[in-house]
Amino acid sequence: MRNALALAVLALALAPIAGCERTPPGEIVVIPLGDDLLAHQVIDRDATTGEVRSWASAPLDAEDDTWIPYPGRIRIQVEHDLGRAPNGVLVYLSFTDDGRTPALAAGDLARIEVVNEDHVVIWNDTNGNYFARVVVF
Repeated sequence: MRNALALAVLALALAPIAGCERTPPGEIVVIPLGDDLLAHQVIDRDATTGEVRSWASAPLDAEDDTWIPYPGRIRIQVEHDLGRAPNGVLVYLSFTDDGRTPALAAGDLARIEVVNEDHVVIWNDTNGNYFARVVVF
């Protein structure tokens, strides 16, 4: 009897998972290089060649920078000034628009959908509302 009850509880607990479907991507918010949200972008250039080594949408620790609003179930398309397709993409998240107490995003918090020489598209596949800093290198 105890085993039957335990199996019934387990079946009820797993039932929503079996029928669950991912929410399709929401609208894409395009953030061009000239947007005010990228006014504090950080560009790291090689001193010898002038080649851009990395690009970030905002500084990591500045007081007056503004991070990109990143609400749940939305995709953001961020144009970058790297000049080539990135080898890597990092997304930092914060609960505040000035990026205080940031953390690297992982998994559904920052699904990287598109990476090319002009932009990256990142999807917040959660219901959480954050502010994002995007780094390409």
